[in-house]
Amino acid sequence: MTEIKEVTKFTTIVILLAAFIAWMHDGYSLVLISLLANEFKAYFSVSDAAIGLVISLQFVFTVPGAIIFGELGDRYGRKKALIVSIAWDAVFSSLTALVPPNAFILFAILRLISGLGVSWGISFSLISEHFSPKRRGAAGGLVHSTFVIGYIGAIVTTLFISPWQFCFLTALFPIPFLVLFWFALPESSIWKEYAEIRDKKQIKQKIRIKEIFNKKWAKLTILLILLFWLAEMAYHSLVDFAPVFFEYLFAFTGSVNAAGSARLYMLVLMVIAAFGLFFFGFLSDYTGRKKAFFIDNIIGIFGGILFAIFTLLIFNDTLILFSAVFITLGFGLHGIVGVWNSELYDTELRASANSIIYSAARGASFGGFFVGLISDALNPNPANPLADPFASLTALGTGMILSLIAFIGVFIVLQFVPEPKDKTITALSKDITY
Repeated sequence: MTEIKEVTKFTTIVILLAAFIAWMHDGYSLVLISLLANEFKAYFSVSDAAIGLVISLQFVFTVPGAIIFGELGDRYGRKKALIVSIAWDAVFSSLTALVPPNAFILFAILRLISGLGVSWGISFSLISEHFSPKRRGAAGGLVHSTFVIGYIGAIVTTLFISPWQFCFLTALFPIPFLVLFWFALPESSIWKEYAEIRDKKQIKQKIRIKEIFNKKWAKLTILLILLFWLAEMAYHSLVDFAPVFFEYLFAFTGSVNAAGSARLYMLVLMVIAAFGLFFFGFLSDYTGRKKAFFIDNIIGIFGGILFAIFTLLIFNDTLILFSAVFITLGFGLHGIVGVWNSELYDTELRASANSIIYSAARGASFGGFFVGLISDALNPNPANPLADPFASLTALGTGMILSLIAFIGVFIVLQFVPEPKDKTITALSKDITY
């Protein structure tokens, strides 16, 4: 049996820091394209739909990345897979800065390749195996909130650094941390115990993606993908084009620097989002994962209804900004996803299940693409949207109503997803108990 070393505060800090950097960088590199959408449209001479397609496809490519890195995490350990996945994303994201203006296809390809370096599932497997059930939800919410810190970092970068190429060079910021993690990040003691038992008993390793869709796990896997797909659709239908939407709104209300005002408001929303992610993760430790998820989903539906009313029926710029706060709090349910998955799957499948379920859901959302299509179709002047910011605002806002539909879908599917009664995570397989 693997010797279990004393858990120190330093160990906990390093594990949290590794998960923070992984998810923070994911948020940072993936949302740069949303924040710089208008610059890319001008630089490459392309439409909203083209940018929206790249935004959506980069998430699609997280699916094969999840299969690869999830498999590595389950076979060879959480630590190495996590470090390699972060390095992959950092390097290929930074290469985006070298793309010339006549090479939009190359730009798209680099964004897709960078998406392979997904580390979310490995991070949440690592922290779920480290923390007890009484603290796991709070830790998961805290880690997921670092995506928001990455988003805030990207906002600050785009506000103060130009041209856009230099923004993408800053995507290399995790590299010094990876050196620290190589020497100081401990491997999961639960995974090490599992690996020792596996090797001692010479258990044949199977391909994890096949296992999570076998007879034992298929129903659960499909339900979770559907639930999180709808949650991701709700998120991306709003957030992918939110900076552009608020730029149109502030331009219409007469802001001198509409783009800057939009990014500053996004900064406020991201701070609110960070609080929501941590709070609902924390709440799930006391109410259970499913109930906390349900409460937050209701808040999201309420915010979506307000957004629809005050954008399309009774236009009011102040109340649109107000509705965005509720919608942002409604995204707090994402902070529960990682630990919920971790408690439902066995150790030999955990990194793959976490990675594949979340990445498949996110990759299939295509919220940004559909919103871009609707916006282009309804906008009378898509080539110069700021010439008539109110028309552009209405067109884009109509597309973003997809979020409300997805929030309602989350409510329906949630009724069929189980709450685990036994939240203990062990090295050995256990029967599923709901």
